[in-house]
Amino acid sequence: MRTEDLRYLQLLERLRHGQCTYDDYELLLTRVVGQPSVASLHDSPWNQAPILVFRNEVRTQLNHKAAIHNATQSGNLPIVCVAQDTCKGKPIEDPTLIKETVRII
Repeated sequence: MRTEDLRYLQLLERLRHGQCTYDDYELLLTRVVGQPSVASLHDSPWNQAPILVFRNEVRTQLNHKAAIHNATQSGNLPIVCVAQDTCKGKPIEDPTLIKETVRII
C-alpha cells in the first residue's frame, strides 16, 4: 500500500532515519487506535486503514489473518500458491534459506 498523504510520507521518511519531530508525534496521535472518535475498527474508514508493525513476523501473521477474513467475507476459500524460489537460475534447497525466504513474504 502506498500513501498519497505527503505529510505522512515525509513522516515515514524521517522515521526511517530516526529524525522524527514533535509535529510527527502529533500527526501519529491522530492515527492511534483508541481515540474516542473511533467507534469500531469494523467501520469505514478504520476497516481500510493500514496497520504499522515493526516486525516482519507480525506483518506476515496479520496478512494471513486478513487473507482468510477477506476470503470468508467474499464466500471464497483461501488458496495457497507454492513457488519454487531460485537463485541464479538454481532452485534454493538450503532449509534455512527456504525458511527465511518464506518468513519474509
